[in-house]
Amino acid sequence: MRIVSALVNVPWLAERLASPALSPLPFRVLQCIRNHRQESAHIPGAVFFNLQECSDKSSPYRNMLPPIEQFESYVGDLGVDNNTHVVVYDGMDRGLFSAARVWWMFRVFGHPTVSVLNGGLVKWCELGHPVTDEIPQVEKAKFSTTYNPSLVRDFDFVEKNLTQQSIQMVDSRSANVFNGEADPSSKPDVGHMPGAINVPLGRIVDYETKIVKSPEKLQEMFSASGVDLARPLVATCGSGVTACGVALAAHLCGKEDVPVYDGSWSEWSKRAPPENIVCGTHEKQG
Repeated sequence: MRIVSALVNVPWLAERLASPALSPLPFRVLQCIRNHRQESAHIPGAVFFNLQECSDKSSPYRNMLPPIEQFESYVGDLGVDNNTHVVVYDGMDRGLFSAARVWWMFRVFGHPTVSVLNGGLVKWCELGHPVTDEIPQVEKAKFSTTYNPSLVRDFDFVEKNLTQQSIQMVDSRSANVFNGEADPSSKPDVGHMPGAINVPLGRIVDYETKIVKSPEKLQEMFSASGVDLARPLVATCGSGVTACGVALAAHLCGKEDVPVYDGSWSEWSKRAPPENIVCGTHEKQG
């Protein structure tokens, strides 16, 4: 399997869209969306990857990984086969949000030839490149998975780690949600796991430029947050989406083995006993 960069920039993509022969692999550009609202403006040739559609709809928890057969069918319908270099990006104004989740999902299902477009659609437009609302017609492809369980962690693993404390749990939610200080009417599931470390997604991206920080800056950020990249860690968040931004940031620092707790707070807040839900400096009372 050919190795590709986890992060590519806008000039790189624009050049290859103009001259596809520059790419040693066929590639497919995916714009990540999180709901059923069909977005219009997108990079020419891009197709939409809907996180809600490509998730386990039988699960009571949000955004859980889909069954293998569902993922194979979904990405095959987008024209992705096992020889495709996938480039995924966010259509939001943040530069990075859900695209890292799609990057992680492809790696979980054995497809490492996947990259995130640094800065997403906002950086693409900022640099003067065109967008379109024309939906491309793509030929369906056959995609076969090789599931990689080392990149996924579940409730039982995380609960066991509370006793062992051998794995760093890194939570990418905003500080006020993590600390239990957010308005409960808009964020009812606030708090964090005992011993978790807060690394908000906003610290990974420079929101003035909308691009992910350099590996050197990311290493400084992890260290200042109390994360030791030499030790094992698991990324978590609200529903397993922005946690993948932590996994991507660690990957860019050379730590490519970071798994994600797929259920994240969506599951933990419903299954964990009250003493394992911390709000601010106090445990949640049952």
